[in-house]
Amino acid sequence: MNIKQFILLIRVPSLSATVVPLTIGAALSLHSGIFSSELWLDMFVAALFMQIGTNVFNEHGDYVNSTDRYASHGFAGIIVKGEATPNEVLTVAIIFYILAALLAVPLIIARGLLVLVLGLISAAVGVLYSEGPYPLSRTPLGEIIVGITMGFIEIVATEIVSIGMITISAYIVSVPVSLLVASILIGNNIRDIVKDREAGRRTLSVLLGGGYSRILFYSIIILSYIWLIVIYIYTARTAVLLTFLTLPFSLWALVFLKRKGWKYSVEIASLIYLVYGIALAVTLMIWRL
Repeated sequence: MNIKQFILLIRVPSLSATVVPLTIGAALSLHSGIFSSELWLDMFVAALFMQIGTNVFNEHGDYVNSTDRYASHGFAGIIVKGEATPNEVLTVAIIFYILAALLAVPLIIARGLLVLVLGLISAAVGVLYSEGPYPLSRTPLGEIIVGITMGFIEIVATEIVSIGMITISAYIVSVPVSLLVASILIGNNIRDIVKDREAGRRTLSVLLGGGYSRILFYSIIILSYIWLIVIYIYTARTAVLLTFLTLPFSLWALVFLKRKGWKYSVEIASLIYLVYGIALAVTLMIWRL
C-alpha cells in the first residue's frame, strides 16, 4: 500500500465529521474559564484516529460482506482492485483504534469513567457499522445511530473532556450537527442505492426509494438552518444567526447536486456540513454578541 492508496483509504474529506463536533464542543466550552486546551487537543487527535480506523473498517467490512464487489465512485476500493489484502486493511484499522485508545487513557484518568463509556460506545458503533454478520450499514438505523454518535455524543464528550461537565447548550447545539452527519450517510446511500439493492442491504434509502430519500435529504439541510433559531433563543447569542450567511452556499451546492447527479452526493453533503459546522463554531466563540 503506497501513500496515495493510504490517503484514499482513510477518506480525508469525511474527517470533517470529527473536526466539526469537536470544534463546536470547544466553542461551547471556551469561555467557561476552566477550558483545558491540552485535554481537548488530546481528544481531537484520538477522535481523528478513531474515525480513520472506522473508515478503514468500513472498507474492510463492505468487502468481506460482499457489499463492494467492484470499483465505484466514493470509496478507496484498494481491496477490490487487488492493491491490498483484506488482512492488511484490517490491520491498519486495528492500529488506528489502538492509537486512539492509548491517547484516551489521560482523558479517562482526568475526567472519569463517563469518558470511557462514551468512547466505548463510539468505538462499538464504528466497528459494527460495517463489520460482523449484521452490520448497521445494512439496516435503516445506520444514519440515526451514526448521527447521534458523531453529533450528540462527540459534542457532549468534548464538553466533559474540556471543562469536566455537560451543559444544556451541548444538547441543543448537537441537533443540527447530528442531522447533517446523517445527511452525509443518506447522500451516500442514495448514490449507492442500486448497488445496495443488489447486495441485499436494507438501508433507509432502499426502503424509501430514491424520490423520498432525496426529499428527506433536502429536508434535513433545511431543518438544520431552522434549528439555528432554537439555538439563538436558548443561548441568547445573536452571533449564532450569522451562520445563516452560509445558506446561499448550501443552496448553491444543492442546485449543483441536482444538476450534476447524486454521484457527488457525499462530497456535497460533506461540504455543506463543514461550512455550516465551522460557521456555527466560530459564531459560538463570539461570546459578546
